[in-house]
Amino acid sequence: TRDGMRLAATVLLLRDGRDGLETLMMRRPKRGSFADAWVWPGGAVEASDGGAVNHEHPAAERQVTSAAAVRELREETGLRVEASALHPYALWSPPQHSMPKFRTWFYIATEYCGTPRPQLSEVAELAWVRPDEMLAAHERAERTLIVPTWVTLWQLMQLGNSEAVLTHVANTPFEHYETRQVAEQRCYWFGDSQWQIDELGTASRPAARHRLETGERPWRYIRDFE
Repeated sequence: TRDGMRLAATVLLLRDGRDGLETLMMRRPKRGSFADAWVWPGGAVEASDGGAVNHEHPAAERQVTSAAAVRELREETGLRVEASALHPYALWSPPQHSMPKFRTWFYIATEYCGTPRPQLSEVAELAWVRPDEMLAAHERAERTLIVPTWVTLWQLMQLGNSEAVLTHVANTPFEHYETRQVAEQRCYWFGDSQWQIDELGTASRPAARHRLETGERPWRYIRDFE
C-alpha cells in the first residue's frame, strides 16, 4: 500500500445503442461498500492478481489492476474481457480521511464476450444505461451515485459515443484525481486553486477551478483550467 491505500480497479463497458452511448452499470446491495449505489463492476486487487506492487512504478500498478479488472468483471457479471482490450481512463484517490482507502484505476472496454449473469451476493441490479439518463435519475434522487461515478458519467455524456471515448483516451493525458473535500459539499482536484493551496501552500492561479459542487442537485462539475 501507499499512504495506507489499497489498489482497486473498475471496468466501464461501453456500447453504442439506438439512442446514444450506453454503459453497463450495477446497483450494489443495500449493505456493504457503496450500499445501494450504482457503480461499474470492480473491486480490490487480490494476491492472485499479481502480488505485491511497487507504487513507484505505474506500469506495475497497471498490470495488477488490469488483472483485477478482468477478474472482477467475470465474477460480478459473467462477462469476459482481455486485459489487452482495457484502456486506462483515469485513476481516483479518495480524500485522506476516507476509510477504507482505495486507489482505483478506471478502465474502458468496448470488446467483451459472454452472457450477463450477475453475482447475486454483489449485484442487486445490472443494466445497460445511458449516462444522461443516469445523471437525470440522480438529479431526481431516484439513483445513488458516488463522486467518481458521477464525474465519469458526466464526461461520457459530453463525449457521446464509444468512438469519441476511445479517441479521447488515445489523445488525452492520463489523469489522476487526488481528491480533496470541503465538508460534504465540494470536492476538488489538481488544477483547482484550493487544491494547490492544500498541496503546495500557495496557488499560482487563484481563479482556477477544478471541482464538483455537491451541495444541491443537480451536482455541478466545474473545470475552467487547462
